[in-house]
Amino acid sequence: MSEFSFVSVPLPVTPKLYTLLNTTLCEHFTQQSKPKDHSADFYTLHFKDSSYNAEQGGSHPIEIAIKQQASGEWKIMYITEFAFFGSYYPELERDVDFDIENDMVFMTGSGWQSLKSKGLSDFYTLWENNFRSYIEMAAYDVIKVNQA
Repeated sequence: MSEFSFVSVPLPVTPKLYTLLNTTLCEHFTQQSKPKDHSADFYTLHFKDSSYNAEQGGSHPIEIAIKQQASGEWKIMYITEFAFFGSYYPELERDVDFDIENDMVFMTGSGWQSLKSKGLSDFYTLWENNFRSYIEMAAYDVIKVNQA
């Protein structure tokens, strides 16, 4: 399985995150009953803490979508973090959404804004560092890759 080569995006995505995506995808392909190279041009990676719930909390589920470009390189299309909202009947909803394809970000409490908004780069860096820390702590016990 060859490594995925990524194009840059308008966020300060670190090489460590790209390595994490590569590792996750490579593990997915080697765990298949018939290992093969990637054949789809769009993958969604899901990171889930199965113990996360509205009452006790836990690590928020994360979804990262990547798409192959005409050049053969891959681009992160979006990174979405979900969380439970609501008191009597909590529902899992989007909390943070880095919609890279549309150059927008959604944050609960402030809504949609441009990826170029002041302070967003710092927020993304903090977010990514936290996410990678949760990965290192093995907080996500369910990691899946879906292809389209």
